[in-house]
This record gives sequence, structure tokens and C-alpha cells, in this order.
Amino acid sequence: MLNKFKEEFKKHKLQFISTDLNGIVLETDQTLLPIEKNVDIGTIHPFFFNLSEVLNIEQEKAVFHCIQLGETVEELTVDIEIYRKEDHFLIVIENLTEHYLNYQSLAQSRNETSIDSELVLLKNLELQERERFKNEFIQNFSHELRNPLTNIIALTNILQRSRLTEEQEGILDVLKNATSDLKLMLEDILSIAMIAKGKLALNPSVFNFEQFLEFLRLTYTARAKEKGLDFSISTDSAIPNYLEGDRLRLLQVLTNLCDNAIKYTEKGNVKLQVKLNQKRANTVSLRFSVQDTGLGISTENLDRIFESFEQLGRTEGAGLGLAIVKGLLQLMGSTIAIESTVEEGSHFYFDLKLNFPLHVPEIPNIDNARLKTVRKEKYSVLLVEDNEQVQTSLFKSLIESGEFFIDVVSDGALVMQEIIDSGYDIILMDVNLPNIKGDQLTKVIRSFPFKNIKNIPIVGITANSFEEQLRAYKKAGMNAVLTKPFDELELIKTMRRLLK
Repeated sequence: MLNKFKEEFKKHKLQFISTDLNGIVLETDQTLLPIEKNVDIGTIHPFFFNLSEVLNIEQEKAVFHCIQLGETVEELTVDIEIYRKEDHFLIVIENLTEHYLNYQSLAQSRNETSIDSELVLLKNLELQERERFKNEFIQNFSHELRNPLTNIIALTNILQRSRLTEEQEGILDVLKNATSDLKLMLEDILSIAMIAKGKLALNPSVFNFEQFLEFLRLTYTARAKEKGLDFSISTDSAIPNYLEGDRLRLLQVLTNLCDNAIKYTEKGNVKLQVKLNQKRANTVSLRFSVQDTGLGISTENLDRIFESFEQLGRTEGAGLGLAIVKGLLQLMGSTIAIESTVEEGSHFYFDLKLNFPLHVPEIPNIDNARLKTVRKEKYSVLLVEDNEQVQTSLFKSLIESGEFFIDVVSDGALVMQEIIDSGYDIILMDVNLPNIKGDQLTKVIRSFPFKNIKNIPIVGITANSFEEQLRAYKKAGMNAVLTKPFDELELIKTMRRLLK
């Protein structure tokens, strides 16, 4: 049986040819190529031309791989072995067409896989580079906006306290609203960059949930009324009054959803609903949903709306809100979902787990009267700021409070001399100063040997707002750090706290 198989194999795979030393066929089988005796083998195929020159006198054997003897590769591709004998050549032809086709297919597949991998790698590198450029641009751009925005807010507050006509008050209200919108947009842009870099951290705390919803009710009832819309909030009475979570980020999520709902609804209503899914131990699962009767979103655009700067052809807004919602909810361990019908409206909803205290916490009341109290003796303040416009706005704000004497220094290199020559109760220190940075200068002050200098309270002022940057400034010795743009009341409250 084995011999029979060997014979069958030879008939399909091997052909033996014997020629004299001049290449004339002496003997052959007819397995692969039809060859007649007494014919010059060079006429059978060009490969065999000048066969006598293939082997030199010292060689007895030559092997040639992947020789195409048929009209196409698929027809006949072989390996050829040529042996030199004393008075003749022995040619062995082995049919390896299938082997070479499989090898070629495998090699091509590997090449294609390698090319695909390279393309994926290049595409990922390109996407990473684009993302890096976008985030750096956002960070730098927002940084440059903060100084002028700080000036506008400060000067607007100063103007508000002056004598104005009714028309001027109306203009000032428009300016304040525009500034507030710009500030929110700036924070949204920065949030996108921080989420993309994985540098946005949650800061959970206990807050009054009823007051939280009341703030949303007052804010959006007024905004909806301006467009002739109805705004309502419904909530489950079983939800605890006090919850523990990142109030600011939850507020950012809901304000973005409500803003979008009102923005793209021309008639009808906007509803914010909060339902209790589950309550267990000291944890609640809540379903937040915002529903409108607005333009709606087509099915093919449902995924695109969560991309940064995506507006779907609409002209209002920067296209940031839903991207921020998606990113913040992912940080909170939740996911945004949407149901929408074109021309009928949209329904955005998400489930969120929050803790709640088992005992009602004591929330300190803000003593507004104390905030308005002015000391009889004024504090001495050193303002270290190189931007002249920020100098002017902060100087006027502090002077009008009636509580401070103020000296201004614009160069970090001159600060130590000022501190040594004059006694100051507190220092307002910009982080980005010429010659020496504000955080480096703070380290120098904290290492000074005299207590009256090393213990001076320092409030950092910066256009940077990443959490690790703010922590680094405090680690350098700053008692507090305010991110531009900040409200003057926030500044004065911070200074009073440190001066107590």
C-alpha cells in the first residue's frame, strides 16, 4: 500500500530527466512536462538553456527554488535539482505549486496585517498628537483669557456701585450676563481638557439637596419664561434632604442639560425629574432626567452630539455641553442616555449613586453682617502683579472695601526688598511673574528666619486651574489660591479669613 502511494506521489510531484553533457534529452518520464527524446532541453523552457554552464567543473549539484515553468504561477511552480554525472546530467523537477501559492498567500496576509498594524499605529499617533495639541491649545487659550475676564468682572462690580442712569444699569446688566456666560464657557472648555488628560478630580461633600434643586428651579424658571416656555422640577419625596457627592460637578451636568433643552426648544416645556431608584444603608440611586419638546435629534446624529465642539449645524453654543456631561458622568460612574424624535423633543437621563448622612449634619449659616463689617484700622496689603489692568481692577476693588492700604509691585525680584522695608499684613501674589515665579518666591518667604516675615499670609492668584497645579502652589507655602476670574467678594472673604 505504501509503495502504491509513493508511486502515485511521484506521478504528480516528480519528473526525472537525463541529458548528455550538451543538453540532449536521453531519457525522461512524462509526469510534469511533455518532453521527447533526442531534443535539446533548452527548447523546452528557457531555464534549461546552456545547461552545461549551470554547473562548473567542481560542482556536482545545483538547486533552484521557485522556478515558474508554466505560463502562470498557479499552473506550474517547481524546485529543480541538477546533478552532474561523468557523461550526463540528471534533472529532478519537483512540483511545489500548491506550496508556493500557500506561502505567497501567507506572506501577503502577513504583509497586509503588518501594514494594517502600521496604519493603526500611525492613526493612533496622529489622534494622540491632535488630542495633545487640542488640550494644550485649550489650556493656553483659557489661561490667556483669564486676565482680561478678571478685569471685566472687577470693573463691572465697581461700576455697579457707582451712580448710574437707568439705561446704564440696563447696559451693565447685559454686560454682567455676557461676562457670566463667558466665564461658564471658559470653565467648560477647561473641564474638557482636564477630563481628556485624566486630571479632573471629584470633590464630594455633604450638601442640601432641596436647596440644590431650588437653585435650579429659580434659575431656569426665569430663563424659560424669557422664551415663553414652562420649566418644572419634580422629585421623589423619599429622597433624603442631605446628600454626599460632588455638588459642583452634578450642578455642571444638570445646568448643561437644562441649558441645551431651553436653547433648542421654541415652544412647550422643559422638565427636570429626579426619581428614587433604590435606597440602601446610606446610599441612594437616583434617576435624573431632562425632557423637552424641542427640535429633537435624528438617529444618525445621536452619537455625534457627545463629541467636543459638535453642533450638528446649529449656530448657538460652542458644542461643549454634552461632551462635558458625558465626561463628568463617566468620572461619577454613570452614563448618559438619550431618547429623541425629530421635531418632537429629547429625553436625556442618567442614574447616579450618592451617599447620604445617617444623621442630619449641622450646616453653618453664613453671617452676612460679618462680611460687611469694616475694621477701624486698615490692613496693609502687598499686591504682587505684573499685569497693569489686573493691578488697576484689584486695586480699585480693595480700596473701595475701605479695609486696606495697598502697595503694588510688578517684578518678583523686588518683592523681598519691599517685605523687609515695610511690614505687611497679607500678600496677594500672582503666580506668573517676571524674573521669579510666585510659588518660588513664596518658598523664599517661608524659609526666611524672621517670623514676622515668614508667617505673612499669602493668597496666590493664578490663571492656571489644574488641581495638581493648585496643590503645588499650596505646598510651596501659599495659604490660599484663587483662580482667575474670581469674584471680588470671594477675594475679600479669603483675605478676611486669613487675617483673623
